[in-house]
Amino acid sequence: DHPYTVSIDAVPNVSGAARQRVLGAFWAGADPFADFPADQVAPDLQGWKSDHPFLADTVARLRPRTIVEVGAWKGMSVITLAAALRDGGIDGVVVAVDTWLGSAEHWTNPEWRVSLGLRHGYPTLHQTFMRNIIEAGLQDFVVPLPLDSMSAATLFQRAGVRPEIIHIDGSHEFAPVRMDLEAWWPILAHGGVLIGDDYHGVEESRDAWPGVRRAFNTFFGEADLLPFAYGGGKCRIRKP
Repeated sequence: DHPYTVSIDAVPNVSGAARQRVLGAFWAGADPFADFPADQVAPDLQGWKSDHPFLADTVARLRPRTIVEVGAWKGMSVITLAAALRDGGIDGVVVAVDTWLGSAEHWTNPEWRVSLGLRHGYPTLHQTFMRNIIEAGLQDFVVPLPLDSMSAATLFQRAGVRPEIIHIDGSHEFAPVRMDLEAWWPILAHGGVLIGDDYHGVEESRDAWPGVRRAFNTFFGEADLLPFAYGGGKCRIRKP
């Protein structure tokens, strides 16, 4: 019974136009997937909560033109979102925002550090992301944007692109998560939905990323938008 509607015109079921608009705004019309040497990179389809029902369900309800994921990692949740566009016959695009340099915990935790795919002192996550999108056959629904969250938000503001869905999946610390919310919530289209990753209620787990929980609770508490839906490690908030 959640009123998932957005204040935009009906979306035509013709794939490609939404993506071309984003490529024109951010890539001067060039396609970053063109001539990518996929045969030189091995796919690595690793992720966390990438098939959470909030993702595909929100796409099916809103039928968005533009989706943003902040913190794309190797692309598995991007694949879920893009597949929902394709399978729904929706003319939409997922813009994957990431530096592909990893987060603090990936550099400090020896087990997670391996996932960076360091080569000559630099992560190779971007190449893995690109290969995974191509492996899934979804490059016509995805545009990578290799920027930090704040720079990407500024670019969206200047281009006048207002996504209908934003998936925040970047840092796990209070201050940067709060900054992501402050930067991206104003850009979200009215009636759009913000999905947060790694949000756990106190009754679910007291030790699972408490900074994320505090950032969401304080930000949306100040916006008088509590309570909001959550479960299984994600939360979902509709913008009035």
